[in-house]
Amino acid sequence: MPNSNMIAFVKSIPNQLIMVIIGFVLVVNSNHTDILLKGSLEAEQLLANNMELIGRILIVLGAINILIRWYLAHVADIADSEEVKV
Repeated sequence: MPNSNMIAFVKSIPNQLIMVIIGFVLVVNSNHTDILLKGSLEAEQLLANNMELIGRILIVLGAINILIRWYLAHVADIADSEEVKV
């Protein structure tokens, strides 16, 4: 089956999206840090900035991870289909 690597990749996408989802949760919740830290504006801003930074990093790393895994599955399928032809 020439597309077996791509099928395995598609089946693994939900597990790979966990990092992206956690990143979005951190970015969205960084606006509501006043609930966590009452009284200290500097600590609240520091926590909000760090949550947003970590969230954005997780989103980008998750997207890069998915793209790299897609590329590897695509190249492996192409190599498998060339072996079948020869």
